[in-house]
Amino acid sequence: MRKIFVVALLLVLPVVMNADRLIRIPMQADSDFTIVRDMGYEIAAGSRVDGYVDVLVNQRFVDETMKRYPEARLLPLEWSELVPMDGRNEMGYYYGPNENALFWAELAVANDMVDSPTSYGTSYEGRDLYFVRITNADTDAPAILFTALTHAREPGSNSVIIDWAQWLTTEYGSDTMATFILDNAQIYIIPIVNPDAYEYNNPSGGDQRKNMNFTTPVASSGIDLNRNYSFQWGYDNTGSSPDPYSATYRGESALSEPETLAQTQWIDSIEPLGGFHYHTYGGYLIFPWGYINSPTPHQSTFESWGNQMAAQNNYQVGRAAQILYSVNGDAVDWSYGETTHDPMLFYTPEVDDNGFWGSQNDTTLIVTNNVECRYMNKLLCMNLLSMVGIEEGTGTRFEGTAMELSLGSNPVSAVLSYTVTGAVPTSMSVLDVTGRVVAAPSGGNWVIPASLQNGIYFLRAGNGTQTVSQRFTVLR
Repeated sequence: MRKIFVVALLLVLPVVMNADRLIRIPMQADSDFTIVRDMGYEIAAGSRVDGYVDVLVNQRFVDETMKRYPEARLLPLEWSELVPMDGRNEMGYYYGPNENALFWAELAVANDMVDSPTSYGTSYEGRDLYFVRITNADTDAPAILFTALTHAREPGSNSVIIDWAQWLTTEYGSDTMATFILDNAQIYIIPIVNPDAYEYNNPSGGDQRKNMNFTTPVASSGIDLNRNYSFQWGYDNTGSSPDPYSATYRGESALSEPETLAQTQWIDSIEPLGGFHYHTYGGYLIFPWGYINSPTPHQSTFESWGNQMAAQNNYQVGRAAQILYSVNGDAVDWSYGETTHDPMLFYTPEVDDNGFWGSQNDTTLIVTNNVECRYMNKLLCMNLLSMVGIEEGTGTRFEGTAMELSLGSNPVSAVLSYTVTGAVPTSMSVLDVTGRVVAAPSGGNWVIPASLQNGIYFLRAGNGTQTVSQRFTVLR
């Protein structure tokens, strides 16, 4: 493949000391959450189901907050500040800016399926905004996109997509799912959406969430890129803020920031089917709508796919306001709802890390998150590819009369029709992706039960000595 290397190693800025701490406040009711939010605390994570909210508090106000909430817990320093040990470079066990540049460049050199990092624009401070493409498919194959580090204090989001790229390229040719994905899709990855602030946080591990536009058009502490997208930008002051010093400051206008403007223009040029906009650290899998607590026309698909993908990690699946709070002007709503493109089925996974920097000196949780998110990535790709009718034939031929299985259509919404030719089957079964038998159809037609979730399934026919199967997708 053509190699276009545009990413240079970035200079490390002087250390910027972080002076904030994370505090976990118990919540007994939704009204408690509202009170905390309305008091002006910066909410970092939380769960209405589990009854807590994490707030980021300046060190000067830690004692005051602990007195106000006697049941609150001061979370470890490593959750909010980078204090790497053992002389490791940059960001401990997370990949810093320079380590990212080196990783993606070396991956491209070592593997012909990987394009070198390629620029799609420049940041506020003039750094390259870059993507990486991984594929063994034709250029007209559908695109699927994974992004990370929209918020620059969330390095765990970057870890899981680095692992995803490693898995795809390492397992291609031996793992049937990795091979199928790369043979039928173009996988695009944006490792660092917000490079300026990630550099600012390096190597001190500060809590800069927003971009580095502090002065234009008004004095601020930066603009929250995940509130700056054009769909429902500024819908209300709950899902984003007009306050230039708020953590969710949306900017003066939609797409005012070079990072969001360049990204949206580039995404429209590749038109992905969907993907993941990765964040940390709540342990959620969020789908649209974010700006209001109402379902989209694809609610059943978002929900059923989400429940499948979260089966390993038990992430909370739902709309933003169901889990924590509403958001407007964010990347997921833009990806699904903006009129410049057809609806793209994107989710926001919030990787369940320990705070912002909590895994800096211990890889245990990073490894766990990588494995669990890899599972979600695989299922998402398989679902998206099935949605556009790309199938994987898994039939096996034996000596003698070959039994063949064909499907009437794929994906299916109401009735699965099938035909078996060659040998006569003695058994028919439908299996889910875990291998569990969910039905035993007969007669060439199977009515999809209303209780069956949307997703990937396998129809299998056997006659005692032969087995043949076909993958199909239920999509209502």
